[in-house]
Amino acid sequence: MAMISVESFSFRYPGSEIPALQDVSLRIEPGEAVLVRGRSGSGKSTLLYCLNGLVPHVFAGESSGAVRIGGFSPSETPLREIARTVGTVFQNPESQIFMMRVEDDVSFGCENLLLSREQILHRRDQALRSMGLWDLRRRETFKLSGGQKQRLAISSIYAMGPQVFLFDEPTTDLDAAGRLDFFGIVRSLKEEGKTVVLVEHQYEEALPLMDRVVTLENGRISGNGETGDIPVLGRKVGPSTAPAVLALEGVDFRYGGGGEVLAGLSVEIMRGEVVALLGDNGSGKTTLLKILGGLLQPKRGKITVLGMPGPKLESLVGRVGFLFQNPDEQLFAGSVEEEIAFGPARLGRKADVAYYLDIAGLRAFRKRHPQTLSRGQRQILAVVSVMAMGPEILLLDEPTTGLDDRSWHRLFSLIFQYAGDGGTVVFTTHNEKAAAVAERRIILRDGGAENDEVSG
Repeated sequence: MAMISVESFSFRYPGSEIPALQDVSLRIEPGEAVLVRGRSGSGKSTLLYCLNGLVPHVFAGESSGAVRIGGFSPSETPLREIARTVGTVFQNPESQIFMMRVEDDVSFGCENLLLSREQILHRRDQALRSMGLWDLRRRETFKLSGGQKQRLAISSIYAMGPQVFLFDEPTTDLDAAGRLDFFGIVRSLKEEGKTVVLVEHQYEEALPLMDRVVTLENGRISGNGETGDIPVLGRKVGPSTAPAVLALEGVDFRYGGGGEVLAGLSVEIMRGEVVALLGDNGSGKTTLLKILGGLLQPKRGKITVLGMPGPKLESLVGRVGFLFQNPDEQLFAGSVEEEIAFGPARLGRKADVAYYLDIAGLRAFRKRHPQTLSRGQRQILAVVSVMAMGPEILLLDEPTTGLDDRSWHRLFSLIFQYAGDGGTVVFTTHNEKAAAVAERRIILRDGGAENDEVSG
């Protein structure tokens, strides 16, 4: 008997004219590892929601056809019972972190399964070691970096030991070492006979572990596919002679009683540059971005933004745009077009909403609620919503997470169009392809800039 069986299944979200899934039929055998790929909005995440019961228990809509997991129907089974068989790691790890301390969070799911204390501790410790979190087991969860939070979410599900593992873009916030850890987990799951369904845009590393690749297109299964190289975008330039719009000199920063995240950091960024900040999880990339955006103040050193020494957040509003790692933290309105108009309206400005809908490729979705878009579409919407406010500087924290090839190209087309008009862009990334696109790459390590190189 198939572990997963989907028969002629269709699903439409409320208020949407286009079905998210259309006549999908799919069988996945026990122990099989299947990669699901497709463009943003193709229905990948919705398919997972149908497998883990979030459709229809959380996300209502119109559906037809049948879905069965291990002999039961998710739509007719309580979520707490589904969780015994199906474990899901979502795109946003913070949505799955419930406890204040790392080891307690990994234990949380096992405790809800009413396992013995001995079993809980064994599973917890195994998961912590497998995901490289053993040394952080007593760390407060809110002090983890984005990549560390993703590892924690994976560890918590892994510890519960379900037969089916659903992964929705699980490696987007992981550095190279973290991705190796994750794919090692996938390999172990296969050896244990577990069933794995992986939704992933950056799937090159995953392919050797997969038994099958399923491609979704416009909500339909169009067949199998292979990866292709993404051509390099960007402008190749020499060192900039434009005036510095961001400057740091001898900057130190630490959180609470922890060690120094930044130590003696000095860097200048010029008008019109596109700069990538690189480094391992916890190296200070996001911290530096927040300092540049006025969200954090350095403990020591000098910072100048747009000619203003030591600026406060309120003086940068409208002049510096910031995009957080999770786009959902910045989507507030009830429709896509309202979202684009929201920020400018708060500044007393009127946005050219039609223009930003067009460059974002979202005109057909203008009446949709932002949360019904795919992760990639929400990311692009968040970017153009910040751009619509007319900032002189864009600070983007891991902007390529969750993007398919088309959305990836659209994002960098927007970035270089913006930079060509005199804007400055600084973004953090773990993605080597994204880093290669940037005109300049700054690598952070041990609190400072280990390397600062310009594309030639």
